[in-house]
Amino acid sequence: MKKKILTLTLAFSAGLLAVTEAQAQNGKAFYKTPYKSRNSGSFDRSASLLSFGIGFPNNSGTGFDYWGGNEKRLGIGPGYIKYEHGITDEIGIGGYVAGAAARYKYGPDRRYTDHIFSVSIGAMGYYHFNKLIPVRKLDVYAGAGVGFRNISYSYDDDYNGKFSDDRSDFDVMPLFKVGARYYFTRMFGVYAEGGYDNMSDVNLGITLRF
Repeated sequence: MKKKILTLTLAFSAGLLAVTEAQAQNGKAFYKTPYKSRNSGSFDRSASLLSFGIGFPNNSGTGFDYWGGNEKRLGIGPGYIKYEHGITDEIGIGGYVAGAAARYKYGPDRRYTDHIFSVSIGAMGYYHFNKLIPVRKLDVYAGAGVGFRNISYSYDDDYNGKFSDDRSDFDVMPLFKVGARYYFTRMFGVYAEGGYDNMSDVNLGITLRF
């Protein structure tokens, strides 16, 4: 039994060493390739990416708090839908739509109701580090752009004469993002992204590549 375990351990170690050596050789070959023609394959000018994600924490304006112990909150988001298309082997352009909503019931018998809905759209340019990182399944990128956010707020009071109040706020803001995708297949991967968009600090999700 000990000989079998030792044999399996040596075989596993030899296999791991061979894989590591192959990766090192591939890395050397990758960096010897001229920068202009170098590409790991994680992104190129023909790539079209459609992503779906959820953000944390909720910075969308729907995360208001109320004092007291009789509130009831129902909220969702922010959720993201994103699209990007390659224009060179390193650079892509695209945009996103993000949304979040919340409902608050509070006061005597929870007769006061607030409805809050936030939607954001943005245009982004991205740079992909596929000429610097020799891993085909790993797509590391950074992006910047401009975004627009609208927060709609409505209040209903069915306690004193059914008073209602509706208003909205509109913001324009710069966008900054850094992130990474890992592809399990050529067409499917997961991503994690952080930065500033006035909706969340971090968002996670899936990416479909066409």
